[in-house]
Amino acid sequence: MRVVGVLLLLLLAASAAAAEAGPLEDFRKLDRNADGRLSAAEAKVRPEIEAAFDSLDKDHDGFLSPAEFGTWSGPGKPGGAKPVDPSTGPSGSGGAQHMPKE
Repeated sequence: MRVVGVLLLLLLAASAAAAEAGPLEDFRKLDRNADGRLSAAEAKVRPEIEAAFDSLDKDHDGFLSPAEFGTWSGPGKPGGAKPVDPSTGPSGSGGAQHMPKE
């Protein structure tokens, strides 16, 4: 039983560390040539960022700075908007009709 508890604590610690990495760490991973900015080509590896690239590029220089990237709050971003899961609706049923058992 203690082994399960220790494994659970390790899992929680790892997920907390990943959450703390935040958008700057994500930016660094995408910035393949480490020039401190994201090109449209570098953004293509993440379709959700590629789709939002033009709206994030506030100064229209063809690159995303860390500050511009930090304004993105789309799906897939740590702490950003999450995809909608219908099972998390107020009823928890995702709109399904529950029929009584006979």
